[in-house]
Amino acid sequence: MPTLSFSRVLGGMAVALLAFADTQAHAQAYPDHNITLVVPFPPGGTTDIVGRILVEQLSADFGKQVLIENRGGASTSLGAQMVAGADKDGYTLLFASATTFTTNPHLLPSIKYKLEDFAPVAMVVKVPFAFVVRKDFPAADITAFRAYALANPGKVNNATNGPGSTVHLMGEIVARGLGVKFQHVHYRGAAPAMNDMLGGIVDSNVEALTNSAPNHKAGMYRALAVLSEQRLPQMPDVPTFKELGYPSIVGETWFAVFAPAGTPQPVLDKLSSSITRVVNTPDFAKRMEAIGNVPWAMTPAELGAHVVSERERLGKLIRDANIIVE
Repeated sequence: MPTLSFSRVLGGMAVALLAFADTQAHAQAYPDHNITLVVPFPPGGTTDIVGRILVEQLSADFGKQVLIENRGGASTSLGAQMVAGADKDGYTLLFASATTFTTNPHLLPSIKYKLEDFAPVAMVVKVPFAFVVRKDFPAADITAFRAYALANPGKVNNATNGPGSTVHLMGEIVARGLGVKFQHVHYRGAAPAMNDMLGGIVDSNVEALTNSAPNHKAGMYRALAVLSEQRLPQMPDVPTFKELGYPSIVGETWFAVFAPAGTPQPVLDKLSSSITRVVNTPDFAKRMEAIGNVPWAMTPAELGAHVVSERERLGKLIRDANIIVE
């Protein structure tokens, strides 16, 4: 019996060693064919643009094509479901936005994926926001804006990209941080919200830097503060809420790469290393700055922890503000 047990141990060790060797060989050969990066949005948006810049440089790194597959719909959940069910080999990846993992679980209870279905690979960029008001709004700074909003409770019309959108949540963070109340006006996307902001039909909005920086510079509306941790090079004259004395008014969205959970660790390591190298290049930084984004490198562990932290923070905000997506 002891001999039989020892044989079994040896057999188990042999199987484990063979599996390890197979995994190592797979990682060394990776990638030996094209990789698909699923962008859970239609073509042409910011996520798609950033994804295409990223895969251009990754393809050069790997010597294999990294191809974009746009799978938009259901607030990124269709693309996420697709990748969650893909082979665990590193050849199908998800280019997730913050929405995918931080707000969808609270707003869309019927989604068919969860964070545990994915392995974090690498953070890529963050998208900063600015709080803007129409150019003839009777307040030239945050102190005057807060005084006006307190004197006129519920009368400040704040545009959003739709109920439960990131812009809606950022607007709620601003209102709660200032201790005021907004009358949120929900639009079907960023374009109509921005158009009515430019037309002076609504009072305020939380705009991504892509739009807010050029519109502020052109005098189309006024940016009173940014929601980032530091001032932004594209808007150096605009203070942060933190420096104005409102440390809780911080927020951005972001894009990051995830793989199906169970992807071999050496493959994840290779992907993370390559993506982070691209994110840290001056060329990538220059191209991101041109479209209002900021490169944001993180280790997989840091990315995973950040997602969990933001999911908890925004989940509490959604519950406290009773935000419901019909």
